[in-house]
Amino acid sequence: MKIREIQTEDYPQIRELHIKYNLKILDKVEWINFWSRNPCIQDSKDSLPLGWILEENKRIVGYLGNIPKEYYYKNKKFVIACSHAWIAEDKYRLEAFSLLNSFFSQKNIDIFMVTSANNISAKIFTRYNAKKIPLQNYQNSMFVILDLEKLIYSFLKYKRLPFEKMIGKLVFYLASIIFYKKLTFWKKINKSKKVELSKIIDGEFDEFWHSYKLNFQDKFLQSRTSNWIKWHMQNKIENGKAWIMSVRENNKILGYAICSERNNDKIKLRRIALIDLVSLEDNQEVYISLIKDCISEAKERGYHIFEIIGFKNLKRKIFSNFKTFNRKLPGFPFYYKSRNYIHDNFLKLGETWDPSLIDGDSFL
Repeated sequence: MKIREIQTEDYPQIRELHIKYNLKILDKVEWINFWSRNPCIQDSKDSLPLGWILEENKRIVGYLGNIPKEYYYKNKKFVIACSHAWIAEDKYRLEAFSLLNSFFSQKNIDIFMVTSANNISAKIFTRYNAKKIPLQNYQNSMFVILDLEKLIYSFLKYKRLPFEKMIGKLVFYLASIIFYKKLTFWKKINKSKKVELSKIIDGEFDEFWHSYKLNFQDKFLQSRTSNWIKWHMQNKIENGKAWIMSVRENNKILGYAICSERNNDKIKLRRIALIDLVSLEDNQEVYISLIKDCISEAKERGYHIFEIIGFKNLKRKIFSNFKTFNRKLPGFPFYYKSRNYIHDNFLKLGETWDPSLIDGDSFL
């Protein structure tokens, strides 16, 4: 049994491990590009590992990915390491702690993040002194239903109930009557800003990021340069699984929203999530216009639900005005650990954070 850093040629066995435990993984070309094109890895003078594997007789039995990112607070840059998909075959669960030891002992990392924890792994991360981000509403998802009938059948498939079609028709009929106003309310929201689909990620986004970073120096922000957005989203956009909507005035971006597909193929649920929502001045009219047009785009593309997870209270309040439905996630997913106790002075404050699915590994 040995532990070592991941190499790109490990992909076939890593893919098998993901599939075995019903976890999604990018195809080979996308996976290699994802790691090799990470701007933080490209720009760093230090060696930043892609992650670690457990190996026995040249067979990979455990995996933990490592995603370095750049964040800013008070115009100071922080290098973040975010974990991705901690997996181990059942008989090697004890040895899998060595993967976490390697992750949390990295040098040249300022802050560690876990953004997709479940109830079991969360208890383990806290033993490494990781803390919940100070926003309890991160565990509460808000969503708009765009196709009630298909959502109901997906839910029944998940529950594995008998007489699926018969029950589905009855539930759909009753829910359509009970929730009619709520289901159609988003269409009645008025917007005041012109919104357009951004097909090119160019220098305009760099100009926006420069201004945004100055305006919100008291927020702990992930880098949003054009290179970072391309690295995050270009492949998904080209494959029709994501899009960017923006509001512009005088050839200047005032705000934009990023939506990304988060389907559940097992129950045939088509789900799109709002993973980023930013505006130069926290302009509520910009936010409303972007959300309205993103929901319309999702409806046109045939998604069943439009969802948001996270965001600061101002944005959540605006989204709630669309008469959303709510669900509680099965566990609190977002934890952090600072290497320097001084950083905890701002990380422990709720007003420091504006987290969403663009952070960490959630956008995958």
